[in-house]
Amino acid sequence: MRSSRFIFWLSMLAMMAVMLAACTSEPIKQQQQQQPSTPEGPPESVEDEEEGQTITLVTPDTAMKAPEEKSKYQIHTRLTDFHLLSESTGIAWGITNTELRLYQTKDHGETWVDISPSSNVQFIDKLEYGKDIVFADKDHGWIIRNKQGSAETILLNTTNGGDSWKLSSLPKTGVVTALSFVSSQQGWIMAKGDISRGSEEKSLFHTSNNGGLWDEVMQNTEYSTSRVPGSVIPRTGSVIGLTFTDSLVGFATIREMQSSKLYITRDGGQKWKSSGQVFKSKLLDPCGSVYAGAPKLLGRGGSDSEVYIPVTCVKDNQASYMGYFTGDTGKSWNLVSFPMTGDAGKGTIQPVFRRLHDGWRMVNGIVYHSNDLGKTWKPFPRSKLLADNLAKYPNVVKLQFTSSDVGWMLIETTDKKRSRLMKSSDGGETWQGL
Repeated sequence: MRSSRFIFWLSMLAMMAVMLAACTSEPIKQQQQQQPSTPEGPPESVEDEEEGQTITLVTPDTAMKAPEEKSKYQIHTRLTDFHLLSESTGIAWGITNTELRLYQTKDHGETWVDISPSSNVQFIDKLEYGKDIVFADKDHGWIIRNKQGSAETILLNTTNGGDSWKLSSLPKTGVVTALSFVSSQQGWIMAKGDISRGSEEKSLFHTSNNGGLWDEVMQNTEYSTSRVPGSVIPRTGSVIGLTFTDSLVGFATIREMQSSKLYITRDGGQKWKSSGQVFKSKLLDPCGSVYAGAPKLLGRGGSDSEVYIPVTCVKDNQASYMGYFTGDTGKSWNLVSFPMTGDAGKGTIQPVFRRLHDGWRMVNGIVYHSNDLGKTWKPFPRSKLLADNLAKYPNVVKLQFTSSDVGWMLIETTDKKRSRLMKSSDGGETWQGL
């Protein structure tokens, strides 16, 4: 017991030393981590072979070699999320004993490289994409570790695909609630300060040099409650998601007590205006509560950027799904009510979209596709392999397609202790394990 406590306090002192080294009087000052980001050997198995996610790791120095020349080993791990960057490239991650386990694949999930940051930076809660972790491309990624106790919020940044991570402090930012990057150099961080019932202070920071310097471009903390300017996102409600489509246009969804609001900026985040179209439809009037999801950028096309906002309508303790769509950066919107709700514990997930006319959903283990904003859905025949896996892992955590053909799905057990990654290469008709 004494030995365990001694090791624990040594770890805490080591982490505090790293935090202190990262803190600076400047808004952000980056420092190179001293420890290598890749373990020397396979990490400890955390799941049994039959039930766990098995992935094949390759060492970084052999990752780019021919398949027969790669140095490979297998591990069993518990994944909590993933994100596809292209048909062949994606990241997946989970937390084991407060250490972030982050992996990247560049060959459709056949092999993976461990790109985890130093174990000195410890995590308690699972990381959510767009809130705690973002990758602009296969090389440039950012991870937030919100403040714990007296320690400042910190930002980890890689510019080489996770081969190394730089550590920087985010003093006086509060708790980060959302991240959005439109390129390897340009991004935004939304943070919250003091919180009271139905209200939170909000600050928005912007970088144009890969996090070398962060400027505060919007805040509501220095105004009295009754004097917050109309061009600022108010304290009312909490930030759900933030998405910028380019250097100027951004969308933020705010959840209030029983409703939601959408705020739009067209000057890079300095001035915001509440949308007069979104969340004010007669279709939503019967809802007792309306919950918005984070805005999803579906595709950039100059002035024709496509954005999707998932909406959950709750009435008499029953949830139904809808979605707002725009193809002109928020100048006009379509609200669509999606049919078929399904049972969340039996292979069901809210619709997801790759482009406006390319969407998928699952209802009770059946995958559906839509090409008309989700107004109608075509079911695929039940996939036996997917059905067999859903029998063990009935909760669908995430579904994402990066092209009309290639998509991934993360499923987990009801106790959320084990998970599996599945992949489709034919638009969702058939699935196989990764």
